[in-house]
Amino acid sequence: MNKKLFILFFVLIFAKANVSLAQFSLGIRGGVNFSTLKTDFKSQSFSDNLQQSLDTKTGYVGGVYARIGSKFFIQPELIFSAKGGSINILKNGSSQTVAIDYTNIDVPLLVGVKFGPLRLNAGPMASFTVSSKGLDEAIKTYSSNLGESFKNASYGYQAGGGLDIGALSVDLRYEGSLSEVAGLNTANINFSQKANLWQLTLGLRIL
Repeated sequence: MNKKLFILFFVLIFAKANVSLAQFSLGIRGGVNFSTLKTDFKSQSFSDNLQQSLDTKTGYVGGVYARIGSKFFIQPELIFSAKGGSINILKNGSSQTVAIDYTNIDVPLLVGVKFGPLRLNAGPMASFTVSSKGLDEAIKTYSSNLGESFKNASYGYQAGGGLDIGALSVDLRYEGSLSEVAGLNTANINFSQKANLWQLTLGLRIL
């Protein structure tokens, strides 16, 4: 997604928000991610040595959210999220699975509608990499002097539903990538990775 369009979406959403303070709530939420990494190898020689794995990585997620509105609402969030996946290294006729772990600060901006206690919501998300390990070590098995392969920032979306019971809430969401979370493009290595996951969280309204 074009970065200017991404920012414009945020501006338009807030510009159209015409709600009172009585329709504002603040809360915390936490839970688990079930994530995978989809790898696209564009170099045949490199893909002969590293292959995609469909193993699911379980990580934690937690942060704060604000909800503006009642039946129709806007919900910005600031979330710390541990994600990952795995990749298969083929060397000397044997295969080894390498776990890839990374943590992001995610900033989703959801737009939603409520049907009684039920909610549906979706919207864009910006992700900023805090730390990563596993992928660079795997790549350096076949090429040296490489920099960090994870992107400083990537863009995606979240979509799902939830259930509000008093001050408690339960959410199930799908998260997909609109841009690469990792990638390299050198003379002998050309590949990219995109992440997707299911996220299950429990929330508590504190205001």
